[in-house]
Amino acid sequence: MSKSKVDNIWTKLSILLLNIFVVSAGATAATVPLMIKSFPSVDPTTVELTMTVSSLGIILFTPLSNLVADKIGIKKDILLGLIIILVSGVIPALTNNFPLIFASRIGIGVGTGLLASYSQSLIIALYQGKEQQQLLGWSSVVQGLGMFLMTFFAGLLLTNGWHQAYWVNAIALPVLLMFAAFIPHTLKIEQAGNVDDVDVKGSKKVDGKIWALAIFIFFFNTTFAFVSIKFASLVIEQGYGNAQSASTLLGIMSFAMAAGGFIFMAMPQAWKRFSLTISIAAGLIGFFIFTVSKSLVLSGVGVVLVGIAVSMTMVSTMSCVGMFTSPAQVPFSTSVVMTTANVGTLLAPYTAQLLAKIFHDSSSHFTFVCGTIIFALLLIFVLVIGFNYEKLMYQAKK
Repeated sequence: MSKSKVDNIWTKLSILLLNIFVVSAGATAATVPLMIKSFPSVDPTTVELTMTVSSLGIILFTPLSNLVADKIGIKKDILLGLIIILVSGVIPALTNNFPLIFASRIGIGVGTGLLASYSQSLIIALYQGKEQQQLLGWSSVVQGLGMFLMTFFAGLLLTNGWHQAYWVNAIALPVLLMFAAFIPHTLKIEQAGNVDDVDVKGSKKVDGKIWALAIFIFFFNTTFAFVSIKFASLVIEQGYGNAQSASTLLGIMSFAMAAGGFIFMAMPQAWKRFSLTISIAAGLIGFFIFTVSKSLVLSGVGVVLVGIAVSMTMVSTMSCVGMFTSPAQVPFSTSVVMTTANVGTLLAPYTAQLLAKIFHDSSSHFTFVCGTIIFALLLIFVLVIGFNYEKLMYQAKK
C-alpha cells in the first residue's frame, strides 16, 4: 500500500473504527432481564449466555482469520467480518425466535474474530515509530468510547422494548462502507524498509517471546474479568452499596479505558519499554483498593485504575508483538495473543470457582485478594520485559 494511502486520515480512521467491535458484544447486556421474561420456557442461564457466547466465535475465528485472509485478501476478510457483524447484530431486533437469536450471537463472535487481530496488526504493520504508538493509543480510546456510546444508545433504544436495543449494532454499516471506500484492495502486511526481511513461509510461526506474552495476557484477562463477575457482589458483601451503585461505578470504567489510551499516547518514547509495568502497577493498586475499601468513593478510584490498566495493558502488549517479531509474523502472532486473551476472559468464572474450592473461601473479597496476588506476580514478569526490552526486540537477519 502506497505511503499516501497509509497517511490518508480516512484510512487511519477506518482502521481505528474496527476496534469498536472487539468489545461491542456486551453493549446490549441490559436486555437480558427483559429477554428472560420474553422467553419463560428458556432456562435463564441460557438467556444470559447470549451475552458471552460470542466469545466462542471469537476464539475459533481469530486464528482462522489469517487463513481466510491468505485466500481472499485482508480487505475482503475484514469486510466479510463486518457484514457478519451487521447481519447477526440486528437479527434479534427482527425476530422472537430464540434459537435464531442465540445463533446470531455466535455470529457476532465469528464476525469479530475475522477482523479483531487486524484492528491492531494493521496499525503495527503499516505505521512506525511515534505515529504507530499514537495510533495504538487511539485504538484503545476508540474501543473504550465506542463501548460506552453503544451501551448508552442501546439503553436509550431499550425504552421501546428489548428488540429495539439491538439496532445499535447497525453501527457496523457506516464502518463497512468507510472500510470499503478508503482501504485499497491491494492491502498487504508489509513495513517500509523491512520487505526483504519478511519470511512469508514463516509467517505462521510464533516465537517463544510471543507465547510468553500470550500466557501473560491470558492471566491478565482472567484476573481483570473478576471485576465483571464479582465486583457487584463485593460491594454488596462489604455493605457499602447495592447492585445499581456497583453498575454505575463499572460504567465509569469505559471512560477510564479511554483515558488509558491517552496516557499511552502521551507517554515519552523512552518510557514505552515500561508501559506494561506502569499499567500492571495501576491494576495491582486498583485490586488492592478493592480488598480494603469500605466506600463507593474509594472503590471508584480502584475501578478507574483498573480501567486504565486494561486499555494500557492491551495496547502495550500489542505494541510488544510488533516490536518482538518480524513484520510477516505480526498478523498471526497478534491473533494468537488476542485468542488467548479471549480464552482467559471466558474462563474467568471457572478460575474464580477453582480458587474458591482450593482455598475453601467463596467470598468475593477473597477472589480479589487472589487477584491482587496474581497482579503482583504479573508485575514481576513485566519488569523483566522492561529491563530486557532491547534484547527482546526483533533483529532482522543481515
